[in-house]
Amino acid sequence: MNQTGQQIKELLTYHQQALREYADRAESAGRMPDEAIATARQCGFWQYLCPQEIGGGCTDAAELIDIWKACATVDGSFGWLSIASVLATTHCALYLQPSAWQQIFTEDTFPVIAGQYQPNGRGKITEGGYTLTGKWAFGSGIHHADWAVAGFIQTRESEIVKDIGGKPEIMIAVIPRESLTLSGDWDTTGLRGTGSINYSCENLFIPAAFCYRFDNPEALRGGGLHRIGITEISAVSHGSWALGMAQRVTDEMRSLAKKTLRANEGAPLAKKETFLLDLARATARLRSAQAFLTSATMQAQYEVENFAAIASHTRSEIRLAATYANEICAEIGEIACRQMGTAAIARRNPLERALRDIQTGRQHMMISPQSYINVAKTWFEVNDDSRQNR
Repeated sequence: MNQTGQQIKELLTYHQQALREYADRAESAGRMPDEAIATARQCGFWQYLCPQEIGGGCTDAAELIDIWKACATVDGSFGWLSIASVLATTHCALYLQPSAWQQIFTEDTFPVIAGQYQPNGRGKITEGGYTLTGKWAFGSGIHHADWAVAGFIQTRESEIVKDIGGKPEIMIAVIPRESLTLSGDWDTTGLRGTGSINYSCENLFIPAAFCYRFDNPEALRGGGLHRIGITEISAVSHGSWALGMAQRVTDEMRSLAKKTLRANEGAPLAKKETFLLDLARATARLRSAQAFLTSATMQAQYEVENFAAIASHTRSEIRLAATYANEICAEIGEIACRQMGTAAIARRNPLERALRDIQTGRQHMMISPQSYINVAKTWFEVNDDSRQNR
């Protein structure tokens, strides 16, 4: 595609009001309207962030984070679908064999790919591929998808296939959406517009070309930015989403401050020094979190492009930065609740939905508090500077 990152951001701004109206409808429907996905497709919001081989144009870590952030600032659910679709599509573009790649990425249309990687399936090794059975939850955006990814563990003669380290080898299958059974509803506190329902299949044959390894897959395409690793770029996406949500909260705080008058107070919040102090601190924390995430991602991109590998320290830095971004986002949400009073809980205000979305998004395992502990453990390992080839 010929658009620049700046043009993509301008298009997001231009369509922001329409996308937010679609998001309003998604709150009650439990899924994003088709018009929102059509807008994302037509404007190239998601395609731009993917590898160049499938029409993407983003080659810079700072720009990737900035556009993901902008999508989340539009709306939490739209931003969540943006990271989910770009991740699944990017990984298929990088790791699938040519025969599968050519079927999925045709010149006619840019595919929407959804799903998740938890290995809830079992794939019996058969001639030419796998016979797959499984049920997966949290299929964000699967209503709109052309294809879905699904994690599974290989089996041979009813025995789990393990790698040289003795662990089950996780594979990712790429499946036509029409071959899957969708089930359940999506009735949650936040991120209600993502439609993250369940999907399943039973004894479905998956050609080997439509599968790739989850751990250290061989990248057949793509530049340094997209080859930093499945786990690493997933962490970047969740950190970027948190930055966008925090930006939306501070934007709403500024917007409401001029007209919000708390009980028994003689001036609006914009004139209250304790509010101004909290708002300034929140803004500084948001910018520092973005700088940390951007710096760590840029370092990973540099290492891939120059050494074809990422140091374990850099991988840890990305996870740390993403978790920190989500923590700062939650703290900013708490500041908004404390300062904005009933404006923070009234459904008529976008701030209320943003606060619900933040707490829901924070439950994701990628940026849980356990990530802090896991990163800290690596500081005491002997081979901390080992590199992982990409």
